Amino acid sequence: MMISITSGKGGVGKTSLAINLALALAPSLRVLLVDGDLGLANVDVMLSLAPPVTVKHVLLEGRAIKEAVVASGYGFDILPAASGVAELAQPDSEMKGQLELGLKALAREYDLLLYDTGAGINPAVLWFNCLSDYILVVFTPEPTSITDAYALIKVLFRDYGQRNFLLLANQADEKEGEQYFAHLARVINRYLGFTPQYLGAVPKDFELEKSIRLQRPLLVRQKEARAAQAITRLAERLKIQLALKDFPQAALS
Repeated sequence: MMISITSGKGGVGKTSLAINLALALAPSLRVLLVDGDLGLANVDVMLSLAPPVTVKHVLLEGRAIKEAVVASGYGFDILPAASGVAELAQPDSEMKGQLELGLKALAREYDLLLYDTGAGINPAVLWFNCLSDYILVVFTPEPTSITDAYALIKVLFRDYGQRNFLLLANQADEKEGEQYFAHLARVINRYLGFTPQYLGAVPKDFELEKSIRLQRPLLVRQKEARAAQAITRLAERLKIQLALKDFPQAALS
């Protein structure tokens, strides 16, 4: 199974969510977290890691993709991106083909590949999302975040035929998240003709912000924090659906 964690707008907290979701899922699943922002590494930085081999060495120097996989130290593995490598920001078709083959080979060794993509609708972001079985779109209550989330979903649905969307409200309590999702879902239904699935919300939490600064996952540093508990609940929902293989597709109206 491959799930991308993506957004229309940057700065919505995708990477910290991806890390903590991977950690919450790891006790019962073999999880590989793939840093999909290929030229601007984020995952290893947030975990204070310095991997000797990255996707740069795989795509530009011919190293085997398994050489780049490193243990996070928290029960899941990571395929790290490169830092400041312009060639990887927009990989060409040969690089994409090579990476797709490598990811499909790795998928045979894991129960779940999580792709932490970049933001927006550039070709690299769209490619990772199209490679995934399900697309988890993260948005915040900011109007620009909601607008950009809709734009990303529209492009993926209309131009690439993607239908398996899960929406997650970050930096919002449960009631807020439901309200903003309802608004976004109405727009999607009106203009695209389907209703996406709502996964839930993660509240704004100072402990999460502190964990990012300390480069230590929230679920390790402060398991009782509100955001940690919300992420744990989201992971449980994902695990149940993965076990049942029961992710509903977007229902066309």
